[in-house]
Amino acid sequence: MFENNEVFPRHYLASTIDGVGTKSIIAELMDEYGTIGIDCVAVNANDLATLGAVSPFLFMDCILCQPEILEKAITGDIVRGMSKGLEQCNASNILRNSIKINFGKGETASVDELLSSPKRGYAFEAFGSMVGFILKNKFAKHKIMAGDKIIALKSSGAHSNGYTDLRRHLLKGDFETRQEYKRLYKGRFSLHDRFDGSTIGKILLEPTKIYIQTMAKISKNFDVAGFNNTGYGLKNLNRAKENVEFRINKPLKPQPIFELMQKESGFTDEHMYSTFNMGMGFFVVCDKKDADDILNIAKEADVVGEVRKSNKAITILEKNSKKIMFEGY
Repeated sequence: MFENNEVFPRHYLASTIDGVGTKSIIAELMDEYGTIGIDCVAVNANDLATLGAVSPFLFMDCILCQPEILEKAITGDIVRGMSKGLEQCNASNILRNSIKINFGKGETASVDELLSSPKRGYAFEAFGSMVGFILKNKFAKHKIMAGDKIIALKSSGAHSNGYTDLRRHLLKGDFETRQEYKRLYKGRFSLHDRFDGSTIGKILLEPTKIYIQTMAKISKNFDVAGFNNTGYGLKNLNRAKENVEFRINKPLKPQPIFELMQKESGFTDEHMYSTFNMGMGFFVVCDKKDADDILNIAKEADVVGEVRKSNKAITILEKNSKKIMFEGY
């Protein structure tokens, strides 16, 4: 967050940077690159969305790749996906301002010797950075306190987190040409195996849901706190500056891919909920009197718990008659 009263006196400027990680390997193996750009936008946009009524302004990208990605114009597919993601980030109509999202500078670099992939020549990494503005009188107004409700917004799937575990525990690695990595695969499925009305590969490529517009609609009328549920799972709630307990006793039902992952990996509930979003992509903490109205705005969402008194920020999940504690971040 940045402040400059000369250049933007009414707003704070906020910036993010993130990448899609090893989800790019699934795109390479499936030879489907149309959605990975959406992920690159989403992992940045959803961090901005935690601020509430934020207006994304600039998105910049960097694609590092091996030669085939450039020579076969696959970068075009990736960037077209980014454009689709950016269309979901425009909050100007919702917030009634003129701050619209724009493509800033992009960089594509062929760095063959720096990268490796199961498909020789097709390795790539996609990173993005987003800059947005938020009115000073709209930022961080909600003080989290006991009695607040915790609303979970449904995820679209695994989003862009935990993909090393997902690959190595679900897939048998029949595609892997590098022996030092092939031995790490413990799964029994191929990417094209049928599952839940689709295939394992297509489900793992489902793009990350973007919450910018939903949070803009909510924050326009209500004071809330937002939490992006990323690779730390429920520990993300412990980012709160207040010393409170987040008690989650009615978690959303995880998508079948998570249930399959837990069955195949043998991971405990604690491991699953501290690694994956488990069907809950974003959390909104609000005054209990506003919960029903917020649910009318946020589609595919529900109250999953409440805030309680505590001497430190901590999250507790009630599941299968057990209380699982998540400390730190």
